[in-house]
Amino acid sequence: MEKILLILMLMSFAGCAAKEPPFDAVASFKEAEESMRNESFEKARKNYQAIQEKSPDKSYDAVLMLRIADTYFGEEKYSEALVEYQAFLNYHPVNKDAAYAQYQIAMCNYDELTTHDRDPAPAHAVVKEMRKLLEKYPKSGYEEQAKKYISLCTDWIAEYELYVARFYHKKESYKAAAGRCEKLLKDYAGSPAEKDALYYAGLSYMELGERDQARTKFEELALKYPAMKEKALAHLQKL
Repeated sequence: MEKILLILMLMSFAGCAAKEPPFDAVASFKEAEESMRNESFEKARKNYQAIQEKSPDKSYDAVLMLRIADTYFGEEKYSEALVEYQAFLNYHPVNKDAAYAQYQIAMCNYDELTTHDRDPAPAHAVVKEMRKLLEKYPKSGYEEQAKKYISLCTDWIAEYELYVARFYHKKESYKAAAGRCEKLLKDYAGSPAEKDALYYAGLSYMELGERDQARTKFEELALKYPAMKEKALAHLQKL
């Protein structure tokens, strides 16, 4: 008797499973889009992923892949978002939204930037990815934004180099300070950090006894930056 009841129960469960309505990908997508509009990013992502899992033909659908990346970006989970945007580009390099995905990869790095005493790797990555955007998608509509962020991050890197130079100068590591200033002046000429790089380079060369080098830096400082002329001349008089 118990065996028969067990069989009937299993048959009942099987019947219930058979009556389960089929997965509605369209309804799930609409629900996900509504969640996106409400900034319920995790809820939206679960629906997009459900479509990928339950509709095998949609596993690498361009729209779904991009939406999933956007949910991570919306949650400020930039590392995860970057991986998803890159996956989108790997599968859909010529898609109409490829330029957007490339732009978002750059922005994932930009949003990881903090203060100038921290690792400059994200700033370098922004410059690299924005340049890639300009090269691969020259008429994408993102040209102005790409150039803006390249400029911002180039200046950010220059400020980082200046921070390091000042650090070395404070520690009386004048050779290292001068070297860092020279790198800044060579790689980021014209940046807002240039005037301070000239000044600290001059000070460092003075401490090293390299008078000609120091004189060159202070003369350039006085010529290019009138607001620093008085300070530069004061040091030139000591040489």
